Amino acid sequence: MKLILKLLPLLLILVGCASFYDATPEKPIVIYKKPLAIESGFNISGRFIIKQPNKNNYGNFTWNKTNESEVLDFNSPIGQTVAEITIESGIATLYTRNESYTAASFNEVMQKQLGFVLPIGYLHYWIQGTPLPNESIDLQLTDGFVQLGWKVEYLQWIDTIHPEIVQCTKDDLVIKLLIQW
Repeated sequence: MKLILKLLPLLLILVGCASFYDATPEKPIVIYKKPLAIESGFNISGRFIIKQPNKNNYGNFTWNKTNESEVLDFNSPIGQTVAEITIESGIATLYTRNESYTAASFNEVMQKQLGFVLPIGYLHYWIQGTPLPNESIDLQLTDGFVQLGWKVEYLQWIDTIHPEIVQCTKDDLVIKLLIQW
């Protein structure tokens, strides 16, 4: 009993420290304003965090999109290529360190090989601040919208045209991008 009383202050300090790291700061209010136009091609880079219930992935990315093709590279924080996605003529291929996977259902390959599915077919609209043009918006938010079951939030803008921080959430998957235009 005396040992428990001696350890109680230490336990209270440890619990207090742990709750400090779990705290989430208040998010500044960002008003979403849909851009008037999007670019058909771009070359961006940045950092990503992909949160899942059992693991988190983070690192850097580059995304080069033209009218003919797309190349999306995922790199570890120290610069090693983890995966590359190429899309040419409607065919998507996922390259990992040792193998490549091409399939008609690219989402299935991503889920099986990487453990998550990127909404690659429409993410290029969302990172430019606009919903898909031929799909309805399920819910308009102050800082974004919900479309196709994805909650798309614009946490910070560089200017009125380019989002800097975009967060996409669906079920228990969170994709957060810090974009350098």
